[in-house]
Amino acid sequence: MKFQELLDRIAEPVPAYRRTIFKTIVLGLVVCNGNGMISAIFRRFAGLFVGTDITRKRFYTFLNSGKIAWTCIWRRVAEQIREYVAVDGRLLLAVDDTTYGKTGKKISGCGIHHDHAAKQNCSRWIFGHCRVAVGTLLRCHGRWACLPMGQQNFVPADKTEEKKKKTDWSKTKNGIAARLLQFVTRLFDLPTLVVCDSWFGNGSLLRELRRTLGVQVHMLSRLRVSCVLYQMPERKKNPGRGRPSKYGERLPDVKSLAAKMRDRARTEKVFMYGRERDCTFSELVCMSKAWKCRVKIVFVHRANGTAFPLIASDTELTAAQMIEYYAARWKIESGFKEIKHEIGALDSQCRNENAVENHFNLSCLAVTLTWVYALKQTDAPKRRHPNRNTGAFAFADVRRKIAAELEGTPIFHKGCPEPVKRAIKFVMTALFRPAA
Repeated sequence: MKFQELLDRIAEPVPAYRRTIFKTIVLGLVVCNGNGMISAIFRRFAGLFVGTDITRKRFYTFLNSGKIAWTCIWRRVAEQIREYVAVDGRLLLAVDDTTYGKTGKKISGCGIHHDHAAKQNCSRWIFGHCRVAVGTLLRCHGRWACLPMGQQNFVPADKTEEKKKKTDWSKTKNGIAARLLQFVTRLFDLPTLVVCDSWFGNGSLLRELRRTLGVQVHMLSRLRVSCVLYQMPERKKNPGRGRPSKYGERLPDVKSLAAKMRDRARTEKVFMYGRERDCTFSELVCMSKAWKCRVKIVFVHRANGTAFPLIASDTELTAAQMIEYYAARWKIESGFKEIKHEIGALDSQCRNENAVENHFNLSCLAVTLTWVYALKQTDAPKRRHPNRNTGAFAFADVRRKIAAELEGTPIFHKGCPEPVKRAIKFVMTALFRPAA
């Protein structure tokens, strides 16, 4: 499938008088060398709008609109990837948050957030946006990819107001994640496995998902070192009076339990980070006090004697599947880099709420459509700079292939006279040459 055809299908929910601007912005984000400013995109495509009513003001008016049907657009995207999302009969969803700084006054949605990944010479607190995003994890031509399917800005509660009354759970990161996961899960009629880090891997999020979506939703995350685990309760033949016990004897702390389980470890080949690797692990089934359900624990033992603990509410998952799926979770971190740096979401100069949200949604959509285009190709794009560790293609290779496909193609002026087509071809060639 051609990228232009894919974009036409996704843009159908947009009104006809705005469809050209919508497609222009998405194309500009995908192929225009990582500069995500709307003014820069308009300058690059201004030669195609000569003689039309599309102006810079209409570009910004579209971006400031609060009537873009994002729900319908994401449903269109779901229709295009429905045949690819099933991984071993499950829908894998990754959830995480990312922060980025903003400079300026009166920027909607900004707050002071704690940056746990800050460098030693940088402040631990950052003024800017914090985005909670959900994406689908799937295999694309022999490699894992994360396709963003929804995002929302998190604004921290005012400390003075927080002291007066309890903060609304739906406005917390967990509440936002639950709402996004519910929306994406309902797009696909499949059993769902939510893959997240230890911050989102808590009982409150799991219980909320099961309350709204049912017991077919499971969670896989890193096990917190402070987690309390119990053995499975013993089933007595002649139970006494009262309710039967939910938990057995308490297990040692996570670090001591990992050292104790090392004697039972075995080694298997597991696909992680682009290739098959030898992985040594041990596993057990027990009860979690935090999740209040039966869970499966897997300890991945390292050569230096430490262990990386994983926890899953689906006990039918094999240890190799748990390790592979959690290793694939890193693709959402790569997706944040693609959205912010390669597509250019950090270049946004928007100030009001609608413009800020629409620009980040457009950036997420550009990343998703790039991966959908790669999925629908018969062959994987060639890697420009192959190395010994992996031969899998990169996100930039897909963008480069899209730019080569669009080079010299009259996108917006169908049925033009031949001299005009040649002029447009010259402009498009100069336009897409520095792409990706």
